[in-house]
Amino acid sequence: MKRFERFNEIIFESYCMKSVLNAIKKERNRKDARGEVEQSLSTLTDAILYALSTEDDEMIQAEKPHQIFCVHGGNIPIYDPKLSCALSHLMPADREIVLLYFFRELTDEKIAPLVHMSRPTVSRRRKAATRRLRELMEDTS
Repeated sequence: MKRFERFNEIIFESYCMKSVLNAIKKERNRKDARGEVEQSLSTLTDAILYALSTEDDEMIQAEKPHQIFCVHGGNIPIYDPKLSCALSHLMPADREIVLLYFFRELTDEKIAPLVHMSRPTVSRRRKAATRRLRELMEDTS
């Protein structure tokens, strides 16, 4: 019986060593791949650096007063006061559907599991909420 136990120990140790070596190899490959993708700032051309920079409009827009709506762990800032007021008058579930559809650009199929509704229900509620939103914005004009 001792020989069988020793054989099992050797097989198990060999399996563990192979697993550790594969994990090390996988991590090295991942770091190498990341190194190929990343570039140092000194190697970037002026055109690429300019494309990465922010525009003044974006900075000014960030300083404007706005209302933030929290939708599924993400914040959606609304800079138009009339739109944010109209959105705040909608029911929370309808507001969530409208924000996900128009600002996160998700389809009804992708919104449905997030809000735990069927796709036709999401579509119907989105259309009704859009109609209601249009009415609210026309009333505040």
